Amino acid sequence: METYAVILAGGQSRRIKSKLPKVFHRVSGKMMIEWVIESTLPLKPKSILIVGNSSNHILLKKVASRYPNTKVIVQEVPRGTGDAVRYARGHVPGDATLYVGSGDAPLIRSTTLLRMRKLLVESGADAVILTAKVPDPTGYGRVIREGNRFVKIVEHRDASPEELEINEVNAGFYMFRASPLFQALERISPNNAQGEYYLTDVFLLLRKVVVFTTEDYEEILGVNTRRQLAEVERIMQRRIKERWMDEGITFILPETIYVESSVSIGADSVIYPNVALLGKTRIGENCVIGPGRVLRDENVPDGSILL
Repeated sequence: METYAVILAGGQSRRIKSKLPKVFHRVSGKMMIEWVIESTLPLKPKSILIVGNSSNHILLKKVASRYPNTKVIVQEVPRGTGDAVRYARGHVPGDATLYVGSGDAPLIRSTTLLRMRKLLVESGADAVILTAKVPDPTGYGRVIREGNRFVKIVEHRDASPEELEINEVNAGFYMFRASPLFQALERISPNNAQGEYYLTDVFLLLRKVVVFTTEDYEEILGVNTRRQLAEVERIMQRRIKERWMDEGITFILPETIYVESSVSIGADSVIYPNVALLGKTRIGENCVIGPGRVLRDENVPDGSILL
């Protein structure tokens, strides 16, 4: 069974208050949409379909051109996530597995997506929903259960006061069997506070829906505001530096150091506080980078000491 991916990137980006659509804002040197595309690559998708809008599709096509088997579909009128996924129908065969994800959530892990696909196959379900229990569920759709059984997802604007107290939320990442999904999409209606076609309404129409709950709620965090962008950046920086420390790099006061995703650092190097490593900087082994240095696209040979 082949896998296809749909990435939803057609949001209007109003709350981030920028002339640049939010999915093009950078996190640790890489655009959010790039992080999301790259998270799908271990699924080895036959095709990656990015659903954009009439104002961002040109930039999206430039990004898509850098990845194999990736194309952009334009949702001309913003009528909700369910309508956006409908645009993929002519590009995805009915017997495929279809992953649907959010273009503004760059922390999602490939390992989580692989586990979701495995669960879809092994459970025989029509869909797998990724959920998480979050400290502040404001703005998220709430996951309604009866015991351990999934019942439905209620969007924040449509939730009752009791439902708003639930902290298990819909993460916005799904695995589907394509045929039952597209059949269900033809049956949903915009009968909600937003007047939109919610993708989440299909779960009431599918034969079997399974929930996969991530233990790390941070990976589902999306970006709608500058504050959320800063929080996602903080988490991504922690991930990047922890990975390098596991590879034998010493960061002195790591919380003061900034390392972009494309940087390379050799074993046994020491990085002092208030350093910024940017772009395609390559640091060799056994190097020392002294306090306050800013390196961009630089090549630092083995054994160098920069003070």
